[in-house]
Amino acid sequence: MLRFGVRVILPLLMATSAAIGVGCSRMQSRQSQAPKVVAAPVESNPSPAAKPVQEDFYQTALDRAASARTISQSAQSPEDWQLVASRWKNAIAALKQVPKSDPNHKLAARKLSEFNQALAKAEDRAANTGKEKIAAQDPGIRVDRRMSAEELSAIAAQREKGIRVPIKYRKNRIPVIDVVFNGNQRFEMMVDTGASATMITQEMARRLGVRVVGETQAMTAAGITTVQIAVVQSMSVAGSTIREVPVSIGPLDVGLLGHDFFGDCNISIDRDYVEFRQCNVL
Repeated sequence: MLRFGVRVILPLLMATSAAIGVGCSRMQSRQSQAPKVVAAPVESNPSPAAKPVQEDFYQTALDRAASARTISQSAQSPEDWQLVASRWKNAIAALKQVPKSDPNHKLAARKLSEFNQALAKAEDRAANTGKEKIAAQDPGIRVDRRMSAEELSAIAAQREKGIRVPIKYRKNRIPVIDVVFNGNQRFEMMVDTGASATMITQEMARRLGVRVVGETQAMTAAGITTVQIAVVQSMSVAGSTIREVPVSIGPLDVGLLGHDFFGDCNISIDRDYVEFRQCNVL
């Protein structure tokens, strides 16, 4: 049995070996027949990137200027004129970037002066349009060109809000408040809504060092009498001031605050305060 098994196994091993050899031979033959892949050569000098297109600053400036002019034709509010000014600023910035190599460089230099003038006008309109708008809403405001629109807005808000001044006491049922003269001297003054002009006492005139400029007739508690007229540098109540105020000097022991200060104010008097609203001096 042993010899028979060896004889049978040996031919099987030989046949298997032969089959493996044939398979390997065929694989080598197929590999040799496969086409070779050749990598493409890398270019040593690639083509340069395209140069960016240079902006035409002169034309940009002209476009911004045309936009500013168009908006200015219908501008009405301060915001409209601020937009116009912004466009002129953009135009000016573009002009300043026009290179010397540009054929329009000399034209840009001449346009710069023109554009700066237009910008100044637009900024002035923006400021003054704001003032005109505030004045139209509140005709009682005294518009000063030196004031900014923000300052006038603050004045308008203060006028609407009004000021409340504490009453120190009452003299003959008339409320008495503190009034500051010439910026640094405080005096008690009666608030009489029926008084047409401010009258100060002889003592006040002496302490203020007023300059007498004339005389007039005035109605006092003693009847019609001749009083002197002087000018004080300023009068202030709760921070609201009028300047170069003509006042009379009368036979009083407490001064009298008249309409020359509070003008057409809406005045209300309660137990502890005098309230001034919508006053020309505020």
